[in-house]
Amino acid sequence: MIQDVKFSSEFCRAFKRLKKRYKSLNEDFKQLFLSLYAEPRQGVDLQNGMRKVRIAFSSKGKGKRGGGRIIIRLTVSDTCLSFLYIYDKSDMSNVADAFLDQIIIDMNRGNFTRGL
Repeated sequence: MIQDVKFSSEFCRAFKRLKKRYKSLNEDFKQLFLSLYAEPRQGVDLQNGMRKVRIAFSSKGKGKRGGGRIIIRLTVSDTCLSFLYIYDKSDMSNVADAFLDQIIIDMNRGNFTRGL
């Protein structure tokens, strides 16, 4: 069961940027968050406990396949859910491993927030 939720500073910046383009993002993210809270092992397994989860931007009108992606990380026996990065699939097809590794290093140094 999830007991702690963290957001990287990169996630927060990208979320704010996407929120300007997609007015439905708050509601879309809320639905995904509740789904992840209930079942955190969704999406594609990447590395180091990271997963890539699809999110539909309902104001974009293309469903999950044409929507966005959120990179999450489960730690400490699946009790901490960290949101590392969010992006629109039309802007970027994949996120570099080195970029994700740097976000994890920053979070381990305390560079995260507990809310958006």
